[in-house]
Amino acid sequence: MDKTQWYKLEDVEQLSAQEKIRLTQKYVNCGMVNLFGLLGFDKAWASSAEGMYITLSDGRRILDMSGGNGVLGLGHNHPRILAARSKINNEKRLELCKAFISPYVAALAANMANLLPGDLEYSFFCNSGAEAIEGALKLAEKHHGSNRLGLVYTDQSFHGKSHAAMSVSSLDDSRKNFKLLEQCYQVPYGDAGALEQLFIQHCQRGDGRPDLCAFLVEAIHGTRIIFPPEGYLRKVRELCTRYDVLLIVDEIYTGFGHTGYWFAFQAEGIVPDIVCYSKTFGGGKASIAGYTTRTPVFLKAYGNTGEALMHSSTFSGMSEECATAIEALNIFKDENLIDRARDLGEYLGQQLRNLQTKYPDRIIDVRGRGLLWGVELKPPMEQVEQLVSRILPDKSSILPALAGVMVLAELFHKHNILAYLGFTRRNLVVFSPSLIVDKKELDQAVGALDAILSLGWLSLGSSFIARKVLK
Repeated sequence: MDKTQWYKLEDVEQLSAQEKIRLTQKYVNCGMVNLFGLLGFDKAWASSAEGMYITLSDGRRILDMSGGNGVLGLGHNHPRILAARSKINNEKRLELCKAFISPYVAALAANMANLLPGDLEYSFFCNSGAEAIEGALKLAEKHHGSNRLGLVYTDQSFHGKSHAAMSVSSLDDSRKNFKLLEQCYQVPYGDAGALEQLFIQHCQRGDGRPDLCAFLVEAIHGTRIIFPPEGYLRKVRELCTRYDVLLIVDEIYTGFGHTGYWFAFQAEGIVPDIVCYSKTFGGGKASIAGYTTRTPVFLKAYGNTGEALMHSSTFSGMSEECATAIEALNIFKDENLIDRARDLGEYLGQQLRNLQTKYPDRIIDVRGRGLLWGVELKPPMEQVEQLVSRILPDKSSILPALAGVMVLAELFHKHNILAYLGFTRRNLVVFSPSLIVDKKELDQAVGALDAILSLGWLSLGSSFIARKVLK
């Protein structure tokens, strides 16, 4: 077996482009390298990042309109976030010890209780959104007991790739390769009537309560930017209360200002039983997630001493991660970023709708809220697909999203703008910039998209092929 040299930290910056690709193909994920190659992203190497911009090794500055797919709500390397982390390190604060109560965990949980409505007061912090979902599902199961284990989710859902999260993620194509949890039931997203019918079907106990413990739903389906009908969440809240089913709202993607609210569910004025969050929570630097639950739910599940540690995590309570999240929340408040996202979002949405009016033959839909917007493109002409398919090693991997892929590549290579596809197999180009973005940068992104759409699919297809062939 071929083994490479042992790398020291100082060696990493000296790796050639070829060596970076070789190591990633051999030791990380060869399929991922191929996917990056289709977009031409394997020819660009980031050297640094600050605010709204990524600087490449060749000196190009890329306007990051992706916001790290929801992680970088405060932009890259926010100075206050860097300072908070440096303070913890410079003062050699205790990083982690399960034998002491952490003041950082306590203060962060208090801030979340202050931020969230109603009696959402008890928090658990972990490392990723999927882990937060797992913890919330366990909490619901423990709360209701072993005779009420059923989980309900929607047909427009993605909650993570760990096993339980995947079992309630209808849009995860990888589900077919794994054994899923039993007693998971799917209902149409946005259809409160279907949810009630399912509750009624499972009421076999004689007390009017179904053999279900929780309904897990996204206030807005973030990866495809799909909104439920107005009033849906209020009806769902009423049904879950009536049938004694816990309502878990997944705000991992949409939380912390992306939609112009601290949390998207607040647009309908409800109080869930459990809220899950991550991504922007860590200020772009900390790998931290969590859930916050209503007081009676937590106390019934884990309120006594014997069950206090029934759910835990190795890295839960890391001082540096919690301190970073504390500072991130304070930046949002101090800089009034939530209201700013709402105002700028109205402006961005109008500019994108103007493009839809201008290009009705290329844009199917424009949808979003706050600083989370998607432009759904019509598939390209059949002859463009045939042209591009000649150079694709795996046609099925990219053709369903060919229009989006071509636009994404053109934005990056010709206009120095980074966006992303809202879902792997859809032509949904998403702009979800950090909340520190300004109008000039929004105009730059919309202007670039305008210029690209004016070219037409055949021209874009030719450019895409040329970039691939000349690689």
